[in-house]
Amino acid sequence: MVKSKKVLLSILVGVLFVTAYGVWQEENLLAVWQSGSIENELDEQAVGTYYTLYDQDTNVVLEYMSRNVAVGDELITGDNKHYRIVRVDGLTAYCQLLQDKRLQAFRTEGESAPAASFGKNFQAVAIYCTHTDECYVPTSGTESKNGGGDILEVAETIVEVLESRGVKVIHSENIHDPHDANAYQRSRKTASELLQGAPAAMIDVHRDGIPDPEYYATEIDGEPATQIRLVVGRQNQNSEANIEFAEKMKQYYDEVKPGLIKSIYMAKGNYNQDLAPHSILLEIGTHTNSLEEAKVGAENFAQVLPEFLGIKTNDSSENTVGQEVAEKQGTAEESSGGMGKSILWLLGLAVIGGAAFMFISRGSFGK
Repeated sequence: MVKSKKVLLSILVGVLFVTAYGVWQEENLLAVWQSGSIENELDEQAVGTYYTLYDQDTNVVLEYMSRNVAVGDELITGDNKHYRIVRVDGLTAYCQLLQDKRLQAFRTEGESAPAASFGKNFQAVAIYCTHTDECYVPTSGTESKNGGGDILEVAETIVEVLESRGVKVIHSENIHDPHDANAYQRSRKTASELLQGAPAAMIDVHRDGIPDPEYYATEIDGEPATQIRLVVGRQNQNSEANIEFAEKMKQYYDEVKPGLIKSIYMAKGNYNQDLAPHSILLEIGTHTNSLEEAKVGAENFAQVLPEFLGIKTNDSSENTVGQEVAEKQGTAEESSGGMGKSILWLLGLAVIGGAAFMFISRGSFGK
């Protein structure tokens, strides 16, 4: 009888511990898998076909967009003006200026740009490609190649730069061909697997389909390169966090890599960003840029990504300003909040476990 009571007590305490740990994990770790409905529709126009976005008041062209656009989509331009699409007529979209988001500079002259604190608790970066067929025509002679396109090399460039700095990268080269309406359904499995490593950021690498090679063309330190557009899905529970993430990313890169981030587009869609906050889709150049130009853009993006995320690198001793700022911003709040919750859970577990032990040992709470 005594033995059976001990077994029952062990099972009860185990169940309580698993429950408590599960709640703690839900509050402190990135969401991993959520079975949400994914819209099965192609998010892009045919390569070479695109929308033109106009300021409805000035009739000035703001942006070209090869992905599908919809009323309610929003755009933050390179000069940080915030627009919302209010009307779509064929391949023409009209945008209303919401505000001039002249973001306050991160730093004063002579100071280093401070890092964010996204990587304070999570020190890895996850990289994958949904549209693994995407190619750059000047290099490969084609815009698409099933079984693995040029875009995988662009993603690999980001991985190599991060790893060279000692950053842990959770990287997948899974093929999600064909480039159809179900591509995001196939890449969802990959994204959920990568999230098991609790990354500080989830990055899905793409290229655009604008025919003009000059549209993304830029020069970095005298070397031809491409700009990068950030894309966020606005139809999931993480959209607010991901939009904030994208805005902070552009703000940071505008300081340390001026002109690299072309714009932010907040699109009707999901892009599997419902799985976790700090998810971003990158469009690195367009199909009429060369692979080498895209790789230069990707390399420059990766060079300062650890500092933006607040991730420690093997040369962090030489780049401690951002880390110190991140720690000042996050330590007090996280220490008081996170530790307080943990202590409360442990105390609650101890009280419940003690009560259960006395009930089983004594036969009743009265005894």
